[in-house]
Amino acid sequence: MYAVIKTGGKQFRVVAGEKIKVEQIAADVGQEVVIDQVLAVGNGSDLVVGAPLVSGATVTATLLSHGLFDKVHIFKMRRRKHYQKRQGHRQSYTELFIAAIADGKGGVSKAEAVAVIPAPKALASSVATKGGKDNLEIIEGIGPKIAKVLVDGGISTFALLAAAKADDVTAMLKASGGRFSLANPASWAEQAALLRDGKMAEFKALTDALVGGVKK
Repeated sequence: MYAVIKTGGKQFRVVAGEKIKVEQIAADVGQEVVIDQVLAVGNGSDLVVGAPLVSGATVTATLLSHGLFDKVHIFKMRRRKHYQKRQGHRQSYTELFIAAIADGKGGVSKAEAVAVIPAPKALASSVATKGGKDNLEIIEGIGPKIAKVLVDGGISTFALLAAAKADDVTAMLKASGGRFSLANPASWAEQAALLRDGKMAEFKALTDALVGGVKK
């Protein structure tokens, strides 16, 4: 049995036992979530399509983790106007384990395997690391090129960046010869300190108020 659900303004085809990433849901890790926005339910050759929802149909899921998708880089340029602007955005997501699908007519499909829920501290670490090292690119305002400049300059961890002064970071970027004139490291140390301490909720709240590393 499978179902087509709607959450966060998007549609997903789900089956019991799989994991999916959806737009962030306001719930705690380990909490059971019931999704009643079921647009269709299929079982073999049978397909029930809602108008717009399938009456009584639900999908039960267990919340595994919260995290951030890969950074989307935004580049704006106006020809012959000497205008360029770079921004970055990391969309929040919630990972769900689909535990059961109910078709609203008494039929239920349940997952055979039980979802293993990682500890919250391990989840924070997995989001903030890359290749076993601190992922500086998770910081709002830092992209791959700036991260490389920082690492080459000896700032390779959240702890080192948290201790660095914004003026010293700016000087490092200018000395690299790269075109980083729009980069503003004013908030990088604060972001890095939260990541160093594993305070992912506080980090998310801070970055939600930033655009390109600068408060909106």
